[in-house]
Amino acid sequence: MGRIRSRGMSQRFAILGAVIALVVTITVPGAAAATGHAAASRPMPAGGTAVGHGTDRAVIVRDSYGVPSIYSKSTAGMWFGAGWAQAQDRLVQLELTRRAVEGTLSQIFGPSELSQDETVRTLFYTPAELRAQYRSMPASARAAVTAFAKGINAYENAAYASASSEQADVPYEFFALGQLLGQSGPYRPAPWRPVDTVAVGNFLAREFGGGGGSELTNLQFLNYLFAELTAKGDKNPSADSVKIFNDARWINDPHAPTTVPSTAALSSPPRSQAGAAILGTRHTLADLSGVGRRAVADAAAALQRDRKNILRTGISLRVLSHGGSNAIAIAPRRSADHHALLWGAPQEGFGTPSVDGEEYLHGPGYDAGGMYITGEPFILIGRNGHIAWTTTSEETVDQRIYIENANFGTNPPTYEFNGKQIPMRAIQEQIPVAGQSPQSFTVLRTKDGPVVSTTPLSGHKKLAFSVRFASWNRETGTLAGFAGLGGDQNLPQFRHSMSLITTLHNFLYADRAGNIAYFADGLVPIEPSFAKVDPRLPALGNGTQQWKGFIPFSQMPHSVNPAQGYLDNWNTKPSQQLFYQQNSGDEYWGTIFRSSLISKLAAASTHITVRYLERIEHAIGTIDNQDNTRPAAPYFIPFLVRAYHTLVAADSPLTNPATHPDLAGAIAQLTHWNGVSTLGSPAMSIFMNFLEALGLNVFAGGTFSGEHYTGKINFSDASLGLGTWGGLGGMGSYNFLYHILAGTRGLNPCGTLCYAGGYFGGHTSQILVESLNDAITVLSGTGTQLGQQVPGFGTTDIAKWGYQPAQDQNWDSLDPLAAGVTTHCGTSASQNRSTFMMAVDVGPTVTGQDDLPPGQSGFISSAGVPSPHLCDQVGLFNDFRYKNMPPAGG
Repeated sequence: MGRIRSRGMSQRFAILGAVIALVVTITVPGAAAATGHAAASRPMPAGGTAVGHGTDRAVIVRDSYGVPSIYSKSTAGMWFGAGWAQAQDRLVQLELTRRAVEGTLSQIFGPSELSQDETVRTLFYTPAELRAQYRSMPASARAAVTAFAKGINAYENAAYASASSEQADVPYEFFALGQLLGQSGPYRPAPWRPVDTVAVGNFLAREFGGGGGSELTNLQFLNYLFAELTAKGDKNPSADSVKIFNDARWINDPHAPTTVPSTAALSSPPRSQAGAAILGTRHTLADLSGVGRRAVADAAAALQRDRKNILRTGISLRVLSHGGSNAIAIAPRRSADHHALLWGAPQEGFGTPSVDGEEYLHGPGYDAGGMYITGEPFILIGRNGHIAWTTTSEETVDQRIYIENANFGTNPPTYEFNGKQIPMRAIQEQIPVAGQSPQSFTVLRTKDGPVVSTTPLSGHKKLAFSVRFASWNRETGTLAGFAGLGGDQNLPQFRHSMSLITTLHNFLYADRAGNIAYFADGLVPIEPSFAKVDPRLPALGNGTQQWKGFIPFSQMPHSVNPAQGYLDNWNTKPSQQLFYQQNSGDEYWGTIFRSSLISKLAAASTHITVRYLERIEHAIGTIDNQDNTRPAAPYFIPFLVRAYHTLVAADSPLTNPATHPDLAGAIAQLTHWNGVSTLGSPAMSIFMNFLEALGLNVFAGGTFSGEHYTGKINFSDASLGLGTWGGLGGMGSYNFLYHILAGTRGLNPCGTLCYAGGYFGGHTSQILVESLNDAITVLSGTGTQLGQQVPGFGTTDIAKWGYQPAQDQNWDSLDPLAAGVTTHCGTSASQNRSTFMMAVDVGPTVTGQDDLPPGQSGFISSAGVPSPHLCDQVGLFNDFRYKNMPPAGG
């Protein structure tokens, strides 16, 4: 799953402050009504709680953390029980999830959600398309989501059966929403439908399994570079801007770590034409010469608005798109008990409740459990009696921006494709809006996909910007693949489930036979020749630059039982052959990548246990801030120390002890640091702030105004009005900085850096040491540190600069509809922690440990009393402790 660019966000949705104020005034009847749900959430007797009738009958038994185990003599009953249990725990989240992914939030929250609803309806599917997708699913998957829906609806019917059951089992938020909407009783969701599960699956599959779509941003950056170089009097701004672009957005760094070990790499590269990219860039820029800067900026802004709306949808789902999920598989020869081991830790963001839940399903031929995502019945990360599996986001590219020449003088508009004028598909949408009349708008689609922006040319002529998704109308393949995992019992069956998946996901696998495996899944497009088209920039939609198909599953990266005895992934580059991506910041695959620490720790032992895997989580979970600076330490510190000694020998003012009395002490801390420990380490604080300052000094005009030494090319000149691009999270990534310092060889497209004009302006040592001095200034003061929202230490005593992460996750921050509810969940440091964490020993009896903060239940009673399982796993999370998973077959 993807990497979080914003930490500690726990609002479920954004609505007007007036709505929140209304909710605060609500009084809910039934002050003693908390016990109905709370009793059902406590551990049940051996017989558990029976739900359903006939073939739908199931028994639900909850453990001391409220986690349900569902037993049934029929497969239908098992899925029915899963629906009942999920509704009991997450009824509010189910409703908001459904509305968020289907574009109907405005119906209950009013016009503040209109832009979000429009975005979702533009980028996803109509009700008729959802029904067709449901019909296209395998019969077993259709049966599962149908029974799951029946279970949700059965719980809802029971909860709303009488006034007393409403007070006992209907959530507080629905009483609040009912009053907000002027109803006489609690708000009641419409029955859950199988297509609702399909819609949720589509959204999650694409958001966690999609990559690319950065072509407009890249073109903006090129436009910025041309303007910046022109303003600085560069003699050849066109050529030099392309060179700098290629250095910042390299196509492949062959030194970047991969999940597939190099000895097991694929022999037939699917992108062997990458070396011709420079020529392709020239051709593409010539093709786009008629697209003005304003048109690019407007289209990029429109797409960014859509993505922000999707992020808001993600927040409403408790899913912050593109986290940094990690995974490890250990072969028996490296484990202490000679069993295969598996670690899985998705990073989807945090909230109360979590987007994830936990369940254990027991039915005919089925004994699986682990993590689900609300709205889905299937185990996405978990184990059964034979295998264990986990997943991360693959982060290659399956999206593309196309520019269409369109004629809006016709109805519907037309666009040029293969020399003909093709009518766009026009879909008339009507969005119900609380408190006002429905709002109508039109969704336009081309062959390439939904139109996200248009720019006038002359008369009725416009440029239309479309987004193509490789998985378009095929996401149910991913849902079908996920549906099969719980029942798979061996590697061939698991491989088949992998082959069904259409969105971009990495999967790691371990089984009782001692096999471990890695699969990169999804539809990865085959681009046109790099000599003709630069895939990093927008493509023409006239039919000449279409994808040439998709890489067959058999040729996608995979590794089974590698000689090294382990596999790991932290959204790592899959292989040396599948390398093309367009991510931001440290996600841009380079020599330095966070997963190297996992590889180092896995390779360091041949007596690995579940506890050892949990200690790896402690090491990587505390890796530091959102820019993941710690992995860069062993790469940058030698350059910094060498620069320091060079300037000391030259008697530079930058190293004068009289004006920089703490510099030598900071150098000593970095020199003696192991580069791994973080918590309480002054060296970690020093390095993090140094590296952030270095990025600002080289590419953003300086950490402070009036810096004596700054980089030659400023990526953040706001006076140009073309955006700012500096900083580690922008185009000035730390891998780019390292490439400059190290003169990295083998980079595609130029073999090394393309721009020969120098980025440090001839002052490399000075900028390095100046950046350390800047870090010292920040740390000794009380202003905000660089890289995380915590203050400096307010002292020059370096020993007191021990790194402490921000306590940025407030588990007591509930959604606005829960205003007035008091919880005592506390706070946590999100750092690089995971939403769900699972370590499994895949032995004769499959056992494991896990943690799902804040807790299993999202239920708040009508009296405003939260479930005891709302946040009872926060303590485990804060202390890096884990609870036992039920053994498979238990």
